Amino acid sequence: MTHISVADRIPKLEFAPEALKDGIEVISLLLMAGFAKTSCEARSVVEGGAVWIDDKQITDPEHHVLNYAFDDGEILRLSAGAGKQTTIGRVG
Repeated sequence: MTHISVADRIPKLEFAPEALKDGIEVISLLLMAGFAKTSCEARSVVEGGAVWIDDKQITDPEHHVLNYAFDDGEILRLSAGAGKQTTIGRVG
């Protein structure tokens, strides 16, 4: 029997360091993760206080995840609403 952990079922967003040079907006991350269908919907989710990156609530739709967030090779957990989670990582 093959065991699949919960972590294996969480979608992952991975970026090359060059893609993170100027940062990536939280709105774009929500769209890429499939947590919102439109920018307007993503903005509403953020402004409604339903978005978290690790243990930090994100309420500013202009928030950017910057390259230095991954200096230690960290993986960040993006959550939106009930039960929607993905990880954000840097490759290379």
